Amino acid sequence: MVSHAEPELANALKILVKQLPLDKITIDSLADLAHVNRNTFYYHFDDIYDLLKWTLEHDIIMQLQCDLTAQNWSEKYEIALSYVAANKQLCLEALHSQKHDLLEKFLFELGSQMVQSVMLTIDNAKSSPIAEDLIDFYGSAIAAQIIKWLITDCKTPQERLVTRAHLILNGAIEFITSKHIAE
Repeated sequence: MVSHAEPELANALKILVKQLPLDKITIDSLADLAHVNRNTFYYHFDDIYDLLKWTLEHDIIMQLQCDLTAQNWSEKYEIALSYVAANKQLCLEALHSQKHDLLEKFLFELGSQMVQSVMLTIDNAKSSPIAEDLIDFYGSAIAAQIIKWLITDCKTPQERLVTRAHLILNGAIEFITSKHIAE
C-alpha cells in the first residue's frame, strides 16, 4: 500500500532534478520539500535511487501493465513516451547519474513487457527459446530507441516512433516465428 509520503517524495524528486543533478540531491532537501522528516524517507526508501526506481515504476509500469495486450501495446508505448517527454529532466538525470543502468533496466523491462504481449498473441509458446530471444532483442531495441530519443531532446514525433516500432514488431515477430515453426 502506498502512503502519502511516497508520492510526495516522488514529486519532490521531480522538482529538484530541474534544479540540481540527481547525484547532488540530498535526502534532507527531498524530505524538506516533501514535508516529511529524514526518517520517513528512510522508512520507505534506501536511497535516492530507490526513490527514483519507485517513481518510475509507480508512474509508468503500473499504468502499462494494466490490460497490456497485443492490440493496445502501441497505445501503451505512446503513454510511456509521453511520460518521458513530460519528465525529460528526471529521465536525463537518471541516465547521466552514477546508477544510469537503473533507467536502462527499467526501459528494458518496459520494452520486454510490450514485446511479450505481441509475442503471446502470435505464438503462445511463451517459454520457447526463440520467444525469449525475440523478447530480449526487441525489448532492448525499444529501450535503446527511447534512450536515443531522450538524448536527442525528444525531437522525433512520438507517433513516428510508435509507428516504426509497430511495423517492426508486428511484422518481424510474425515472420520469425513462422519461419521458426516451419523449420
